[in-house]
Amino acid sequence: MYGHIYHSFERAPSDLIEQFKTVATSTLSDAMGRHGAMKSTIRPIFENISMVGSAFTVLCFPGDNIMTHKAVHMLQPGDVLIIDDGDHNTGCFGHRSAMQALARGGVGVVASGSIRDVAALRKDRFPVFCQGVSPRAPQKSTPGSINVPVHIGGIVVIPGDIVVGDDDGVVVVPRLLAREVLMKALERDRAEADALAEGNLRDLLPDPAHGALDVDKLLKGKVIEHFEPFGFANSVGVDK
Repeated sequence: MYGHIYHSFERAPSDLIEQFKTVATSTLSDAMGRHGAMKSTIRPIFENISMVGSAFTVLCFPGDNIMTHKAVHMLQPGDVLIIDDGDHNTGCFGHRSAMQALARGGVGVVASGSIRDVAALRKDRFPVFCQGVSPRAPQKSTPGSINVPVHIGGIVVIPGDIVVGDDDGVVVVPRLLAREVLMKALERDRAEADALAEGNLRDLLPDPAHGALDVDKLLKGKVIEHFEPFGFANSVGVDK
């Protein structure tokens, strides 16, 4: 699907996106039933990182970032540049592009492959999530596409989806489900905060289904419980 540039797409309201800044990626993934989280190979380049914005997608020809340069000049304030590169051995994005994106109001980058200029990006604390690092420069000759669906870290990202990144990784919230997911996530956070305030750690909600986790019930019929110390004879059924 190369050779297409879409200049417009629908973004979520800015006030809605702002509310996602208070919610951790782990809570958002729980609110979506364990969905929405990119694979653990997509990692932040520095700690104490925070990123929330609208997905602005780029599909690059492998090893060529000419479309990323075009996309940077099209960004609007609050956009997260989502780069599906296809070549993990080439740095598809670097510090100079990051500063150009920042000047246009861009709030971060998620790349399927590698980036470069890591020291400068860390110094300026521009949020970047990627699979690797490479000093090798990309070509700038073969066009890909801009603002089409892309696939990064096991997740299909649609232009306008809400992208949230923190130290745990990246979660993508479909724009059309954003309010519903946000309400579920905030409800979960409130329940945990109330339990902590009351000192009732037994009522924390570690399960994404939003119910108290009954471990004994979940394990019933699946394990054999022993109340004597473990020993070789016990483990193999040998008579004592």
